Amino acid sequence: MDRKVFLWTAGLCFVAAFVAAALSIGIATGHLRMNPVTTLVGIATLYVAVGWRVYETLSDSAKRLERSRIRYERLSERFEIQKAAIDDLADNLDVALFICTPKGGVLYANRRAMSFFRLEEYRDRTLLAITLSHELEAHVQIAAEGETTHAELNFSYPQDWVGAVKAWQGSDGRIFLSIYEITELRRLERIRSDFVANVSHEMRTPMTIIRAMSETLLDDDDADLKERYLTKIIGEVDRLSTISQDLLVLSAAESNPVRKQSCDIACVLKDIINQLTPRAHEKGLELTYVGPDKLILAANPAQMIQVALNLVENALNYTPEGGVTVDLRQAGTEVVFSVADTGIGVPSDHLARIFERFYRVDKARSRFTGGTGLGLSIVKHIVEAHGGRIEVKSILNAGSTFTVRLPVADSNS
Repeated sequence: MDRKVFLWTAGLCFVAAFVAAALSIGIATGHLRMNPVTTLVGIATLYVAVGWRVYETLSDSAKRLERSRIRYERLSERFEIQKAAIDDLADNLDVALFICTPKGGVLYANRRAMSFFRLEEYRDRTLLAITLSHELEAHVQIAAEGETTHAELNFSYPQDWVGAVKAWQGSDGRIFLSIYEITELRRLERIRSDFVANVSHEMRTPMTIIRAMSETLLDDDDADLKERYLTKIIGEVDRLSTISQDLLVLSAAESNPVRKQSCDIACVLKDIINQLTPRAHEKGLELTYVGPDKLILAANPAQMIQVALNLVENALNYTPEGGVTVDLRQAGTEVVFSVADTGIGVPSDHLARIFERFYRVDKARSRFTGGTGLGLSIVKHIVEAHGGRIEVKSILNAGSTFTVRLPVADSNS
């Protein structure tokens, strides 16, 4: 009951009590002579009037209270809806968000932040204790002085990663902090930079040789020298052409969607073996096929030819004696084919990088065999674009086995 209602009620009750007391005293002392019935009726009427007024006052107050309650409930409901929407938005961002005190105490962390730093609870913890980053703490202190900061920081917890950080101060003095992970972006930038450097190096070497030999030919009339140098120039031009072709194939494998159709992988492998058997025999190697006469899967036939050609050629190039065996089989929902050789093998510390572009285990031998360092990278991209995977096992001086696993059916069909 509010103050106004209380005063009205108290005043009316006082007046009613005063009048009733006065009438009673007057009648009792004989100063006021009235019929008792009339007196009682008057007192009753007065009490009814007072009571009705009190009722009206209380009723109006109750209605006002009810309206206030309804308004409060509506505002509370609207607030909860807005809070839930903001929480959903923050939790579904790819950015880690923190709200901190100027001293670094964490007041809020969204779902991404909890995931980044493997948190189960952030309350009563400091930003330094959560992130183990003194650099990040320094940015919070700068933001607490009213300056918005941007930085790219290297984090070591829970693993090594790179984050783009922004810290700023809100109107209420709290510090807002956003962290966007850019580890993959920086990795891709390094790959691109290395790729450009490698391409430049790979193309500069044959171009330098061509120029030097051409200048020599201009100054020398020796017929034997001309023939020898022209043969070398043609070889270097062919090398440039091979690099350019492999770059185009790799670019297509990385950027273009795979157009699958019915492909007889057994026929593809047998055709490649027939094509390369003369080269194998020239080196005294056996090239054999083990598998069914026909095996259909959903794939791009041209790209399957590229995969088979690169793997078998790679095996022949690094096998000085013995042979190469191509094995094909179906294992459940997968087609599995492997290319095994009895060659020089790959050192275990090189296996993790063997599918990188321009990566060579033995650079001198690769240049001698005419390899560009792109063949296995092309294979990996094509296989993964088909929803498959490639594995390698190798024993130094005993041989290597490359195994390709591809889904039989198109997952999009």
